[in-house]
Amino acid sequence: MISAATYPECRPKTIKLMLLAVGLRVGGTEGQLLEIASRLDRHRFDVTVCVLKGHDVITRELGERGVRVIALGGKGKWDVRVLSRLWRAIRQEQPEVIHAFLFFANLASRVLGRFLRVPVLISSYRGVDVETGWLYQLIDRWTARWARAMTCCSEAVRRSVIPRIGGDNGKYVTIHNGVDLERFTGSAPFTRAELGLREGIPVIGTVCRLDEPVKGLTVLLEATARLTRQADGSGCQLLIVGEGPADHLLHELVGKLEMAERVVFAGMRRDIERLLPVLDVFVLPSLTEGFGIAIVEAMAAGRPVVATQVGGIPEVVVHLDTGLLVPPGDADALAAAIEAILRDPNRARALGARGQRRAREKFSIELTVKRHEELYETLVAKRAGWPLEALNSLAPSDSVASVM
Repeated sequence: MISAATYPECRPKTIKLMLLAVGLRVGGTEGQLLEIASRLDRHRFDVTVCVLKGHDVITRELGERGVRVIALGGKGKWDVRVLSRLWRAIRQEQPEVIHAFLFFANLASRVLGRFLRVPVLISSYRGVDVETGWLYQLIDRWTARWARAMTCCSEAVRRSVIPRIGGDNGKYVTIHNGVDLERFTGSAPFTRAELGLREGIPVIGTVCRLDEPVKGLTVLLEATARLTRQADGSGCQLLIVGEGPADHLLHELVGKLEMAERVVFAGMRRDIERLLPVLDVFVLPSLTEGFGIAIVEAMAAGRPVVATQVGGIPEVVVHLDTGLLVPPGDADALAAAIEAILRDPNRARALGARGQRRAREKFSIELTVKRHEELYETLVAKRAGWPLEALNSLAPSDSVASVM
């Protein structure tokens, strides 16, 4: 058996890692980066987070968790001045691994990392709708060969990216997103009154960026209107949590549908663990979705889920077992699925309980972090020509084995 003692130069050591993002506002990708950066084993990884833009909500949280952050202060997507700042940051930090998140960070890390001879470059894809313009695709395909691995947040993303970007299929690694499950147990929930909701009427809700048509929120409003117009007059009320460019459009639609008394916009929140228990049904009506981290959070809180059968969502929600899946863009089907759960409390409880169990078994943040640690150590060992058996800490999962 080969051991670290056989190869002294292969003894486990601290790997200098840079996580690179465009910006760090509140969002699914940003939340994952926050959790990964702050939870990586500090005995094995020296972590720096670098953002092409300035400081924001997540950068402050990273600092509070003891993670070093470099904010380069870029203005806009094509601010070329930020490249010189990133060049200096990479030269100063001398990372062994750069893991970039999303297109512009992927591109910057590949180009500068290649020139500066960074040993391991990893790119990340988070949605099935990767940049589709011909110029974006050309640049992505051309520079992808300089990355040693591509992480994808779902198998759906992996299947979508491979034919567009090309290259060795073995470089594409699926690592599902994860959530801090303990965050969703034991928190004191809000009362309906605190959120501006009415008593005695079921509450459905969603948590997402207000971005249309991508998130399907107009479809959700139409479905809610259908439920509210039922003959018995019961219907439901809707809680929308998030912010984004479609905010004004959605408020206008609420007015046209005459549902101002049934819809509450809660804005961007960092305390959704206290919001989710208020919901009778969680709904994610996206027309496209790479993974659906908000669904996992709802499942962790024991909420029954109705979502669309798109992208990575079917990898999270098992239809009829942990939730209900409907076709995207179909307000009638969405309303019918929501109503089916609202009218059957026993079924709602069973769906919520099975969903909570699935979240704990498949989508914990600890599992996500572990698989990233495996990937980083595997690629560093492979790049250095070390025998993988010599790394005592390395026990690759199936998702990482393809890059070995």
